[in-house]
Amino acid sequence: MADIERVRFVSTQDFLDNILPVEQSKLDEIDAAVRQCERDLYVEGRWSGFPTGKYKEENLYKPFVNIANAIARVAKDKVPRTEAQVREASWKDYHSDPPQSLEPDATYIRPDCTLTMAMLSDADLKRSSLSAAKKETLWWLQFVAVVEAKRNFDQNDLELVKQLLGYLRVVMVEQKDRRFVLGICLSASQASVWLQDRSGVTAMADPIDIHKNSMDFVHMIAAMSVLPAHRLGFDPDMRLAREPSPPIHTYRLSSTGSDKFDVELYKDSHYATQWVINTKSGAFITLRAMSLLRTDVVTGSGCMVWAAIRYVDRHQDPDKREVLVLACSISVSSLAHNMIEVFVLKQWWKSEDQADEGAIYERLSAQGAASHDSDAQYLGQLECHEVVKIGGEVDSTDGLIQRALKDVPPPPKPKGDTASKKRVRAADPELNERLHVNLVTDDDLHGIASYARGPGARGLQHRTRVRVVLKTFGCPIKYFTTLRELLTCLLHAVRGHRFAYVNGYVQRDVSAGNLLITLLRRDGSMQPQSPSVRGCLIDFDHAKEVQPVSNRKLELQPLDVSESYAIFRKSLPELAERITEDVYERAFQLVKLRRPHMNPLLLNGFAAQYIEAGLYYCEMSGRTIPNGVYTPEHLGWNVDLLQHPEDIGRDPNRPRHPRSGTPPYASAKILNLETVHVQKWGSSFSPSLPIHDAIHDMESFFWVLLYLCMTRSGPGGVRREELVSELDAVPAEIEELRTIVYCFFDGSLERIARNKKQAFEDYKSFEPLVLRHIHPYFEPLRPLLRRWWELLLLAYEFEGYEYHNIHALVIELLERALKELGTEDLSDDQQHQQDAKRKRDDFFRRVIYADIGIPIPQAQCASAPSSPNDYRVTTAFSSTPESQKVGQGRGGSAGDTPSSPPSPTPVTKKPKQMAK
Repeated sequence: MADIERVRFVSTQDFLDNILPVEQSKLDEIDAAVRQCERDLYVEGRWSGFPTGKYKEENLYKPFVNIANAIARVAKDKVPRTEAQVREASWKDYHSDPPQSLEPDATYIRPDCTLTMAMLSDADLKRSSLSAAKKETLWWLQFVAVVEAKRNFDQNDLELVKQLLGYLRVVMVEQKDRRFVLGICLSASQASVWLQDRSGVTAMADPIDIHKNSMDFVHMIAAMSVLPAHRLGFDPDMRLAREPSPPIHTYRLSSTGSDKFDVELYKDSHYATQWVINTKSGAFITLRAMSLLRTDVVTGSGCMVWAAIRYVDRHQDPDKREVLVLACSISVSSLAHNMIEVFVLKQWWKSEDQADEGAIYERLSAQGAASHDSDAQYLGQLECHEVVKIGGEVDSTDGLIQRALKDVPPPPKPKGDTASKKRVRAADPELNERLHVNLVTDDDLHGIASYARGPGARGLQHRTRVRVVLKTFGCPIKYFTTLRELLTCLLHAVRGHRFAYVNGYVQRDVSAGNLLITLLRRDGSMQPQSPSVRGCLIDFDHAKEVQPVSNRKLELQPLDVSESYAIFRKSLPELAERITEDVYERAFQLVKLRRPHMNPLLLNGFAAQYIEAGLYYCEMSGRTIPNGVYTPEHLGWNVDLLQHPEDIGRDPNRPRHPRSGTPPYASAKILNLETVHVQKWGSSFSPSLPIHDAIHDMESFFWVLLYLCMTRSGPGGVRREELVSELDAVPAEIEELRTIVYCFFDGSLERIARNKKQAFEDYKSFEPLVLRHIHPYFEPLRPLLRRWWELLLLAYEFEGYEYHNIHALVIELLERALKELGTEDLSDDQQHQQDAKRKRDDFFRRVIYADIGIPIPQAQCASAPSSPNDYRVTTAFSSTPESQKVGQGRGGSAGDTPSSPPSPTPVTKKPKQMAK
């Protein structure tokens, strides 16, 4: 359990009173009724049936289930039933009576007992034609709470906790409408409750003695029987779609009648299962999930993304579902009267230090409207955003879920316990974790440690549930159909990034999955030609707000460089003849800024290095200079130097933002704590502290393009045959390709970081070792990749005008590459283009024509890609290949996505033994 240490303990009484609250008067009634009506349940100070002395673990299950169900029956009788409660639930012993419909071997990783909702009976499951995997999933969908029983109770025992949390996390992964889940650790005399949410685990510090403190045991069971479903972890805003019947909460399903559980409600996968989600802008019905990857790691954002339409439009003809591109020339109002807009609905748990993505879209949209800047169209367009509330209270892990309870010390080691068991690590407020941010944060997808919540502090990171609904719907950039379309969409996304940056936001997570191709659908057909194709940059949940560029301009004092310029002309006459004096002045100003205390005469040498580097890049980038004399405008030096961005509204006494990015595409400077040196021109300037800036995101764009060129065989996102085929003997050329791809994109985060660092430091080897492996289809883009690489080298070594004017220079490179392609993509195979167009159309049809209870024209039921996820991969530059791992593991399979950590699976139980 990678993050088992994310556990905190609270006082047992606080846990009962705040997390499992039951009015004392009702609790007294329930307790009295249990003792009077069920006289054989609690006898002579003990709950009946619980073993004493030496016993087997299985002796616990039946007495617990019998007593818990008796308490639940009384509680439900004493507390009025409401629509907000779980409709039907009972405690079941799944160890003594395992489901016969499932695979027998799987019983070893199932909870001992569970509080189970009404679903298909064991007989129904056994008779059904569902696959074993589907039956297993449906089985986990039943649970409200789970129980892990042990003979020797020690809730500070790591193995016990891992077993219980494994069950809780599977429930969280399988039940997409769960905000948190409860579990019970049980022995013959003790019980404690554990809560798993998106921040981590909150547990009772001291277990309840169920016999001596019987009222507390009644309290615990009664609460799980009568509390509103949202207090047991369910999301009241999410209901299962079940046309033509009204949608229903999963916890309101019944075993009989019109609301009887129907296996068809869960479709063939979590991606196909459809939900009706209430927002402040009305209800939406999901068509299909676009990404559920981050729900497989329970502690984290739990981000879910769906394509959706408004619920009121659900019975309209699918042909009217319209993907809108909000370009300046398109009027939304002119289409709204007869078209159904397809939205993207995104829901996640935002950490304290994470950006408010919805607010960013809103501010940037307002800024775009005010400035009439056309580049605003290349960002996601907002429909609405909200902080989710339940009953008027913000849904947060520390507030609504954990009730702002204070930590207490973890349970002490029992006296006389000399065993060398690993202990559960509680949150330690004295532990300084700032140095644990050793690489990059991928929003918990890869379980990388993040910065602590405060200086020297560590605890469960507070998270708040938020939603964003975007009008922008598109497919990943890998679905491009021509090289021209690929470059056009990249260009649009860079322009969108520049617009956000100029207005005070650094996106910080440029990846293949966050660069979209958006289409406008007219007359029932997809229109792939420009202007109906737009590139779009999305996903600002890792962005940071900084000062607008206009407020970051450095105020430099004028310098008298006449003397040093005269020396420069005398010592380097040939170089001086190629530039205007303004170029020299700007170079001298820059090196003076980098080396403020150096003798002006010595600065001449550094200025000459910078000028030579700038001229070299200008020439190799394809620019033409009419008279051969370079001006600041020719070099891109006619811009202001900028101060490093400072986070807006952040406490300066707290640690910086965690480094952020998707590892395959993240900047080498962001991935590595160690300094990344670039010394192509021997300037010996010390690199500045890597505060995430525009240059790092422009490097990410470069890695995205290189990734596509190295791992794809052409349009449509088809992965190269050399990377997926199984060969008896792998030729050296293919082995080297696989090694490079593994080291830069598909390997471990540490490997990716190390190889990107090496690539910049051993810059001469980059083209012969890496660029030469791009697929022949992308050969026309080799000049662009070479120029872009040289631009990064120049910008990082001198941190001069290229560093501060990076957007304009990248845009210039992309525009020049488009011109060099000509009017037609002659290298494109027409059949491949058609195949790519069909594949992309299938992607959209699969979503837009998702069945929500109305007939779909047969001609429109085209096949679709096997997975609608964003397709992330990785590449590298390392020396020693790990041949046996190439094509496997994180992103190296035949698929396109680095595999997320496996769904949390409880550890296999050991055979039960009699206590000695």
